Formats: sequence, C-alpha cells, structure tokens
Amino acid sequence: MASSKYVLRHAWLGIALESLDLGILFWVTAIGVHVAIAVSSAPPAVLRLLDQTLAILVLASVTIVAARFAGSAVLHFSRGPGSQIASGSLFASVAQGLVIVFGLLLTLSSLGIEITPLLTALGVGGLAVALALQPPLANLFSGLQLIASRQIRQGDYVALASGQEGFVEDINWRSISIRESANNLLVVPNLVLAQQVFINYRLPEPRVAARVPFRVAYGSDLDYVERLALEAVASVDGNVDDEGISQEAYVRVHEFADTTVNLSVSFYVKRVIDQEHAKSEFLRRFHDLMKREGIESPIGNPVVPRDRAIT
Repeated sequence: MASSKYVLRHAWLGIALESLDLGILFWVTAIGVHVAIAVSSAPPAVLRLLDQTLAILVLASVTIVAARFAGSAVLHFSRGPGSQIASGSLFASVAQGLVIVFGLLLTLSSLGIEITPLLTALGVGGLAVALALQPPLANLFSGLQLIASRQIRQGDYVALASGQEGFVEDINWRSISIRESANNLLVVPNLVLAQQVFINYRLPEPRVAARVPFRVAYGSDLDYVERLALEAVASVDGNVDDEGISQEAYVRVHEFADTTVNLSVSFYVKRVIDQEHAKSEFLRRFHDLMKREGIESPIGNPVVPRDRAIT
C-alpha cells in the first residue's frame, strides 16, 4: 500500500514537472518585465496597457500549463493497470479543451468583459457553428459513443468489413488508429467505424476457435484418427490457458467425398493472432503422428491410404 502511494505521488510530480518546463521560464521572465514596468517612467496609459498585456499573457500561459497537465494526467492514468478509461487520447483532448475554455473565460473576465452576454451569443450562434463543424463533431461524438458502449478499446484486435484488421493503438477525437500485422498504421475516422460492421476479437473473451480441415481414406478407423488429432492438439503451444491446461478440442466428420472422408479438428487458442501459428503446429504434429504409424501423408493434407488404414 505504501509503495503504491509512493509511485502515485512520484507520477503526479513527474507530470507536474513536465507540464511546467516552459511555464516556469515564462513566469520568471514575466516577473522581470513586471519589475521593469514598475520602475519605468513611461506614460501611465502605456504602463496600464503593458500591465494588461502581461496579465493576459500570464493567464494564457497558466491555461496552457493547466491544459498540458490535465491531458498528461488523463493519458498517464488511462494507461495504468486496472484503468477503466477506454481511450486516454480522446478524454485527454476533452480535458484540455475544457481547461482552455475555462482559461479563456477567466481571461475575458479579467479584462472586464461580461461573460453572460457572451455565453448567450455563443448559444444563439451555436447552431451555425455546429453546422460548420459537422464532420469533426460527428467524429467526436461517434468516438464517444463507441467508447461509452465499450464496443472497442485500446489494445483490442478488430477486423473491419473491408477486410483490414489489427490492434487498436489509439482512439482520439477524430479517428481510430489500427496497427495491422504488416506493422503499418491504418487510420479510420470514428464516424466511418461507427457506421460499419466490425468484429472485436477480444469480446466477449480473447480466446477464439481455430478450425483445421483434413481427410482420411474410407478404410481408416475414425475413432483412432480422432485420438491422433486430439493428441496433436494437446501439444500445440497456443492451446493452453494461463494455468497450462489444454483447452476444449473436438473432431467432426463433415462429408463422405469420392475417395476420402472429410473431417476437421477445432480447438481454442488464447488470441486470434495465435491461430495461424497454432494451425501450423497442429499440422506438423499431426503429420509426425501419422508418420509414427507408418502412414504416408503430405504435410497440411494428411490422407490415410485405404490399404494402410489405421487399426
């Protein structure tokens, strides 16, 4: 408990120092300028203008530092263990936007400008602004809707209707970044993703079924073929859970073809990206078992000849 508090305290300190790096330099400079203004013999009107300008710049710098701090804090804790925030980037942008709006209103208030009429005017003109910013706002609200529904989260493996698939790297206010298996980045606007069919391979659970078809001759003992297939599955690395226990597997007969009986073996792997490796490992192991029984068979298409049926 004490260790976690220590780490949390130092995380806050690191975020604060990172946000203050440019602000401190500006504020020190502003203090020097303020002292120079105070001892200056310039006309009072000029001094008031300089003081007012300096105050605006200081408020703007404080707003920028606060916005950076809010964004960095949201990003940091959204990526921590046990975080319930689905997209740090999007909520960091929202947090920064709120801080900037608050800082702008505070600056206007310090200049003696009434905020209430301004808010009323913004409300009247809000419809025109919304129409002008319709595409960005549509992407923003689509991203919020996807996150609120918990249909997609950072780190999920998704497949789009277009056939592209990969890991979700980031969800920001405009788009979702997906890293494909070729290590390239696919950027999809939030609105586009919200309007199309996609598969999330992490929901409702990460494990998925891998299915491998194969065929044997009519004279084969299907019960023994099934035992060989299940023995091969048990040796596949991806077919074990976190406790090292082999997942459920089963063999099914599909059809009686012209010269062979067509079957398939299905088993679970931890993640969808483990499927191809698991299939390859199964075929290798199944081929070895067939050779152990003295049966000739090409890799990936094991066939038990009629005159060499398993007994």
